[in-house]
Amino acid sequence: MLTSWILALSLAATPWNHPGYDAADSYYNPSESVINEGSVRNLAAKWSVPLRDIEESCSGFSAPLLTGGRVIVTDKRGISSYDSANGRPAWRFDWDFPDDNGTPVLAVNDQSLIAANGDCNSMSDPDGQLTAIDLATGKTRWRLETDTPIHSVVVDQGVIVTSGWSQSDEEVVIGRRAADGKELWRKPGWSSTGVSLNGTILMRKTDGYGQPDGGTSAIGVTRGDLRWSRLENWAAQAASGNRFYVTDRRRNLLAIDGTDGAVAWTSAGKASTLVATDGRRVYRSAKRQVEALDSRNGRVLWATPLGVEAGQPVRAGGLVYAGGPVLKASRGTVAGPVFKGHLIVAGGAVYQVDGGKLTAYRPH
Repeated sequence: MLTSWILALSLAATPWNHPGYDAADSYYNPSESVINEGSVRNLAAKWSVPLRDIEESCSGFSAPLLTGGRVIVTDKRGISSYDSANGRPAWRFDWDFPDDNGTPVLAVNDQSLIAANGDCNSMSDPDGQLTAIDLATGKTRWRLETDTPIHSVVVDQGVIVTSGWSQSDEEVVIGRRAADGKELWRKPGWSSTGVSLNGTILMRKTDGYGQPDGGTSAIGVTRGDLRWSRLENWAAQAASGNRFYVTDRRRNLLAIDGTDGAVAWTSAGKASTLVATDGRRVYRSAKRQVEALDSRNGRVLWATPLGVEAGQPVRAGGLVYAGGPVLKASRGTVAGPVFKGHLIVAGGAVYQVDGGKLTAYRPH
């Protein structure tokens, strides 16, 4: 009976389809209700599997995804899918040359898993790669090599948006159809991050080789059409509601309106690439500390030292996970045990990748 309940819960779970939960990179699962302040101290490992490991590999381990009752994770040979209820392998995807394939960024589009990565052995002229994998079987649906390496990727509204550059390739943002990889539009001389707010992404002007050199434009992911422009050079870190949360060259964290780029607030010196938001608070990790800022005005609500290097904040069930002890989202007080490594929280479980192992924790 318990096994059947766990299986049903896993299949019904809100999917964690992107590295940051959604295309907005919010790292916030609003649907988690099983693991909360009352149950987090009662978590126990329900299953654990070693991830595939080989000596000569350029690929590595990253945070998992959860979709359709399966946990999908990268490993040293490629990508593996496991039954979320019991950890049994569902399928394996292998790189032809593990020593020349970097760790991919994963995202789900309909019934396909999109893997974006690049080669490892060329310093002067590296390439990128996009692979669409059937979620049910692990078989390749289509594969595309790109002249420009891929530094960031987001999948939204059936479009894959990539950004990248090298010493031999001018920086470019490209939108491709997720169904077959067909190019839809391109923007040379711009860069973007993996954040989309309801089909709008931010691009910042560069010198073509990684250095900011101009303003910011918001464009639609499906056609690459211009929505608005601002003179400030911003990099989006997360989004929620109608706001982007961005950083600038002065190391500030800002909240801007997604419809016109108007600045709602600026928090001086609070720039971080490790940001999450639930719409009420913005969580940022910096060194060995996690902070929560009021999303209305940017005021610091709480700051909690972790005793370890803080990782990417993950928000679910009224809690914040950032590499140290689990914290209460509203106050920053300790609510549960330490969870290290990469993790997601969905379907009444914490799925953790740490030390070459994938482990599922559930309340006992």
